[in-house]
Amino acid sequence: MSLDEMRSKIEEIDKRIMRLIAERTDIAILIAEIKEKEGLPITDKDQEKKVMQRVSKNADLFGVDKEGVERIFQMLIELNKSKQRRKF
Repeated sequence: MSLDEMRSKIEEIDKRIMRLIAERTDIAILIAEIKEKEGLPITDKDQEKKVMQRVSKNADLFGVDKEGVERIFQMLIELNKSKQRRKF
């Protein structure tokens, strides 16, 4: 494959990642609505810990850099909490 073809594949993957981030954010907004109805705070440290444990496990499973992926997911969590705060 040529460099341009490989870059095209990366672009396709990037679009899929963006769709998944958007889907994750939409679900986070629905979670915010549930939290609001139940009088729960936006931040749930126990849930964040579970997410990060799952990320660590999946990093090992897929053979990707654990620290890098953990940083990405920490940013996703912060993005979703920011969206949830704006929902209230």
